[in-house]
Amino acid sequence: MLTDPDTAKLVGFCGLEEGIYRRLKVREYLQFWARLYDATISVQELLGAIGLEEKAEERISRLSDSEKRLLGFARSIVHDPELVIWEEPEQNLDLHSCMVVRRLIDELIRKDKAVLITCSTLEQALSISNRIFRLTGDALSPIAVQEAAEYAEPEASRPEQSDSETQAVPDSDMKLARLMVKTEDKYMFVDPQDIRYIESNEGATSLFTTSGAFACAWTLSELEEKLKPYRFYRCHRSYIVRLDVIAELIVWSRNSYSLVLDDDKRSRIPLSKGKFEELKGMVGL
Repeated sequence: MLTDPDTAKLVGFCGLEEGIYRRLKVREYLQFWARLYDATISVQELLGAIGLEEKAEERISRLSDSEKRLLGFARSIVHDPELVIWEEPEQNLDLHSCMVVRRLIDELIRKDKAVLITCSTLEQALSISNRIFRLTGDALSPIAVQEAAEYAEPEASRPEQSDSETQAVPDSDMKLARLMVKTEDKYMFVDPQDIRYIESNEGATSLFTTSGAFACAWTLSELEEKLKPYRFYRCHRSYIVRLDVIAELIVWSRNSYSLVLDDDKRSRIPLSKGKFEELKGMVGL
């Protein structure tokens, strides 16, 4: 907790569970905080940035949950802080509000503000930034994101494979009913059509299937090679996705994209900027 008033003015924070003055009108709420900080920001411009101009005279109690969160983000930057901290900014937000949040983040970065975002999933973190840290105990440690250099991974660094493993897909024209996947202490036979996407996080590979998720000892490059006959695509340096399960493509900004899958959770995984045009060509856009 910041106790020094001068330091506190340099920080803007918005938590997941924010208290809010429900009886105030939207404009009144931001004006109140602007006066509290002695800020000179244009409240009207701030309302425009969060898309609530038309609700400026509406009481906060009548806003949707997403709109209330957007108002909280606006409150956190009303005094033009140098450091902005937002907790789980996209949790429980509708898609339109998520896009507003992405634009706000881009604008803050453009103004050379320091922005710290907490996320509960790697997918969300990767789609927002390429500088990601994991909180372990009381320390932050950088996450080693799977780099493109893995494509040139030396043979000596790969796990030893038996003849049966290297021949998992003996002919690109032949599609096997099962793919043998190496886990920590055993081999599993997985139907490639049951695999939805694959994630690499700090050197550990996880397969997400229709029946659940489990760890795998193969690297992304190895799995990418094995899954070539089954319409899988390396959409990000840390992700492989089965093309048949992609339902939507979200364009957050010129440099930020996500793929939405067709499962009940509407899972999202990041799409690299460099892969965007390639994917468009593959699907004929």
